Amino acid sequence: MSVRPDEPPGVAPSSWLDEARRKAIHIGCLLLPLGMLYEWLPWPRGKAEWRWFSIALALTALLIDLVRIHERRVQRLFRDFFGGMIREHERFNLLGSTYLLIAALLALEMFPQPVAAASLGFAVLGDGIAGLAGRTFGRTRFFGKTLEGAAAGLAACLAWAAFVAWSGHLTWNVALAGALVASLVEFLPIPLDDNLGVPLVSGYVMKLLGMPT
Repeated sequence: MSVRPDEPPGVAPSSWLDEARRKAIHIGCLLLPLGMLYEWLPWPRGKAEWRWFSIALALTALLIDLVRIHERRVQRLFRDFFGGMIREHERFNLLGSTYLLIAALLALEMFPQPVAAASLGFAVLGDGIAGLAGRTFGRTRFFGKTLEGAAAGLAACLAWAAFVAWSGHLTWNVALAGALVASLVEFLPIPLDDNLGVPLVSGYVMKLLGMPT
């Protein structure tokens, strides 16, 4: 996610470091779509097993968030451990990681597995790289975000699309269309968490372009 109006460039080093740590964890979630594409482990394999795996992850994340929101001792624990990595609007709302796991479950239900994996990769890489670039280089604002961050996010999505297409999981036109749509959804001021909106919209577009069900 690119820099918001309340997150101007030139922030304190500690704030930038918190954002860098947050985005490093976010980008680390790329293991999820990579696992869907290559299925390295004995389990989960196949769409049915990935569905159950995603249900378990999403329910666990939801349970942790509910306890965190309603139990003060857990709130303090999260605040002490994660510090500024948790944004103000997430104090009493779901974390971005929880939205991403919910998106993974919905994507697996709605799309073929390669499309679900590709759409999640757009959310992970596009949002992560856009956030870091926007924090570091962002100057020109539009729609409350920075054009520099949006450009970096687009480049990351195109790189992921090229990887998915080159490795034979999707055709080039489907993957590139998904990258462009994902970047547009991330940039526009849509009142929906990017971790949820980017995979669902880009995945639906890729499915419409001819992927088998």
